[in-house]
Amino acid sequence: MRRALAFTLVALVDAVVRPLTYSVHTHKLLLGPGIEPLRWWLGRLRAWRTFDLAAREVPAYRAFLAEHGRDSRLRRTGSLAETFRGIPEMDKESYVKRWSISERCIGGALPRRGVVVDESSGSSGTPTSWVRGSEERAATRQLLQVGFARTASSLRKKPFVLNAFSLGAWATGMNVTASLTEVTMIKSCGPDKDKIIATMREFGTDYTYIITSYPPFLKSLFEDDRLDWAAYDIVAAFGGEGISENMRSHILKYAHSVFGSYGASDLEINLSIETDFTVALRRAISADPRLSERLTRTGEYGVLPMIFQFNPFDYLLETNDDGELVVTIARDRNINPRVRYNIHDRGHVARVRDVLPVLKELGHHTVVAEKFLDLPLLFHYGRSDMSVDYNGAVIGPDALRDVVHGDPELLEAIENHRLISYEDGRGDRQLHIALQLSAAATQDGTLDQDRFRTYVTTELRRRNGDFNNGVRTAPDGTLPTIAFYAHRTGPFATDSGKLKNEYVWQLPAGALDGWETDLSHVFPRE
Repeated sequence: MRRALAFTLVALVDAVVRPLTYSVHTHKLLLGPGIEPLRWWLGRLRAWRTFDLAAREVPAYRAFLAEHGRDSRLRRTGSLAETFRGIPEMDKESYVKRWSISERCIGGALPRRGVVVDESSGSSGTPTSWVRGSEERAATRQLLQVGFARTASSLRKKPFVLNAFSLGAWATGMNVTASLTEVTMIKSCGPDKDKIIATMREFGTDYTYIITSYPPFLKSLFEDDRLDWAAYDIVAAFGGEGISENMRSHILKYAHSVFGSYGASDLEINLSIETDFTVALRRAISADPRLSERLTRTGEYGVLPMIFQFNPFDYLLETNDDGELVVTIARDRNINPRVRYNIHDRGHVARVRDVLPVLKELGHHTVVAEKFLDLPLLFHYGRSDMSVDYNGAVIGPDALRDVVHGDPELLEAIENHRLISYEDGRGDRQLHIALQLSAAATQDGTLDQDRFRTYVTTELRRRNGDFNNGVRTAPDGTLPTIAFYAHRTGPFATDSGKLKNEYVWQLPAGALDGWETDLSHVFPRE
């Protein structure tokens, strides 16, 4: 009886809400202040309905639940939130890769028309396709248009979007173009500085250029002196990876606003967005250790989180015992439902009503004044699976391990490997691939390092299409570097005192100062 009443209520709410989402102007009403508790509660009921639908009508999900000793009913054992946490998590390895695309669809079959296929590539290099039906794409389009309208409403000039995300099979670039074509001028340039500069010269200074791309590309673009950037009105929008506040400040020398969004090919490209409030909050946290201690897990993870706001009516975001985000897309119209999907990112959620008192207590009244949405906050700390981001791509230590282990001579000669992500003196995020020679290989000295540098770089790009694209489109001065190190030297000098190997280092600016580090060997673009 309780289930029937809940689903009837959700159906009635959807019948009222859905027509309001078709227009940007009416959609914005749904995000108005004062109804956050209702959105929060209804989002959980909608997530329950999505679970029920998937358990009944998706063959792969029925089999997945059966493996975990679960049936199709969500049996309440306490609050809905507590009960929902009892549903097994899914991820790419445990669910996506084990069943075919059709088996993961509602009804066990793909629709005959209206399906768009995106592609992503993990560290294994095997492409993963993600299918999106017309209803899902419409929802993404509506959310992007609402976000765009919020930005455009404050502009003094006519907006002109220059989409500099990678185009082709990758999700973000094509979705941005498809979503915004109806509401603005847009040119899909891809990450091509020549095209962007030529376009801005051609159209002149009578527009506000909203340039969307990965943060390293935006920084590189604005540092190109072929254009008088001060003569143009610019908004920068980024995705794919986070930025430091130093990077934001640098970009703000050229753009009057810099905002990011958070999403993933596995889920959707626009799960949450930065707002004036979240940017002000992040900067306050960066400057005030008391605030950081009260609101974040920076002390545990060593990373200043990106902070976004999201709509709990559409997304149920949880944090598991490992500190990882678990996401349920609450809408019931996605052809491939995702229920408690673990993207293996670290993060947690806080409600604005819980954060505001802390800000007031610690004297951050200017941050409080920036609040215009009462949507909950997502604190995002990056990948939990030891991967690093590079120019919008993800590369993990397992990928490097597999390349090293793929050649018998290299396998014998290499004792350890490490991905080192760091910020250089100019504020650029860099990636260094470090390979430690064994004591025997160091003494022997016969390993052909030039040949194996080429081998490693070629294999990494061959196995991971996203990384290959990231290298190909990397801004000048940010190409990855690779080097071999004698045993217990350079970044491996202190390894003898550690119980376990470390395969990833995320380092702040200046952390390489004083190292005996060889960063001279740069990846070729092609």
